[in-house]
Amino acid sequence: MAKQTFLQGAFILVITSIIVKALGFLYQIIVVRMIGTEGIGVYNMVYPLYTTVLLLATAGIPTAIVKFVAEDTARKNTQSVSGIMGMAIAIVLITSTISSLFLIFVSPALIRKFYTDPRVIPAFLIMIPTLLMVAVSSCLKGYFQGLQDMRPTANNQLIEQAIRFSSGLLLVYLLHPYGLTWATVGLSLGVLLSEAGGLLYIWHLYTHRFQHPNLLKRPNSPTVKKLCTFGIPITLTRITGTISYAAEASLIPRQLIRSGTTLTQATSLFGELTGITFTLISIPSTLTFSLATTLVPAIAESFSNKQKKALAERTGAAIGVTLWAGIPCAIILYFWGQELTYLLFNVPNAGTLLRYLAPVSVFLYLCQTCSGILQGTGYVKTVFVISFISNLLRLTGIFIFGGRPGAGLEGIVFSYIVSFIFSAVLNLIIVKRVTGFKPDYGFGLRLLLGGILLCQLLKITKGLIQGNIIYLTALILLNVLLFFIFLYVSGDKYTRLVLDQIIKRKT
Repeated sequence: MAKQTFLQGAFILVITSIIVKALGFLYQIIVVRMIGTEGIGVYNMVYPLYTTVLLLATAGIPTAIVKFVAEDTARKNTQSVSGIMGMAIAIVLITSTISSLFLIFVSPALIRKFYTDPRVIPAFLIMIPTLLMVAVSSCLKGYFQGLQDMRPTANNQLIEQAIRFSSGLLLVYLLHPYGLTWATVGLSLGVLLSEAGGLLYIWHLYTHRFQHPNLLKRPNSPTVKKLCTFGIPITLTRITGTISYAAEASLIPRQLIRSGTTLTQATSLFGELTGITFTLISIPSTLTFSLATTLVPAIAESFSNKQKKALAERTGAAIGVTLWAGIPCAIILYFWGQELTYLLFNVPNAGTLLRYLAPVSVFLYLCQTCSGILQGTGYVKTVFVISFISNLLRLTGIFIFGGRPGAGLEGIVFSYIVSFIFSAVLNLIIVKRVTGFKPDYGFGLRLLLGGILLCQLLKITKGLIQGNIIYLTALILLNVLLFFIFLYVSGDKYTRLVLDQIIKRKT
């Protein structure tokens, strides 16, 4: 399998992600119609517990595999790659088996104590075996990502979603007559079958590449230390992010009530912030997350071979493409936020929150890209420290400013803005120091002029929306196209680079 450039790999993952999310959205709609919101509530109640245990079971090993496979492949050290893979799979099998056994014996009592509905227990127990499947599958996907071939990962996601969609709906249809508990068991069985199908596919690819692969190898102390030193900070970063999100979910409504809103208003405002504003702001994250995924092996390869020029160029291109995609999205969300929140969610008030956060959303996208770059260079502890401080800064701001009478919401938004800017600026400073990339001021000027043009176009064409979602979509596409045409005509290298990667497929 031939490797792709990191931009080609990112676009493969973006397209796959769009398809997978569209199928997931359709799946969610059909399931809700079949078993109602109560059934979905039962199923989703313990899903965060499952994902947290999965993070602990894998311990960041898959991302470590991506980096070390990329480095050893660049050095043509095939034997080392095979050894790392065998030991990594052995490690995650041990940790996921221990986690699974722990959950089998403890989860029923745990769920009864901390959750209000015991009907979640059968569905949760069905999902426990998927821990082993996901752990091994993640390692095998990490291997192909380390080779800078994103097609196996993309195909794996499509296969898993297709199996989940078809088997999940069929099982819910067959089991729903026996009660809501059995219907949720059907959803869990769909997840189990999808993970099994994905694992079989990726395992077949791996064994085909190595005719006699060492799927398991007894771990030795240096390799375990190497994998864990890289993987554990990644796990801690994700866990602190999960904890921070849970703390925000509890703290924000409380502080809003302290600021003078009612319980109903506080819950509604929290829903507008998390369910609508962040949903729209996260749209470009499909690209930035894919970039972060493909950057780890690409940056690790350049960093390992001490290719300073290639390292700086790849870093500059990644940051440039992030701005190239993020800035027009931020401008659209700022100027047409009210129309988007009304036509998509029928909640026009959320447009005000969107206007506050849209301009700084670019900093959020930059954080994701920079995290991928720093992981590729091995600065995973730095990523953890920045993430931890940013989360702490945001929670402190919410606690201090969110409870002020009459200004609670503004204080909460201000806390998010400060944390986004702080994290992005600190990430960029460190990335510049580590990789030596130089900002392209000509690109910055073109973005400024293109942004001004887009602002004027959005103001002029706003009246053509006429409360119609189809018109809104068409006008957004037209205005964005004109924005990119301006960049292309003005000689912007990133627009030409993106077109080159998509159309010509140069490597």
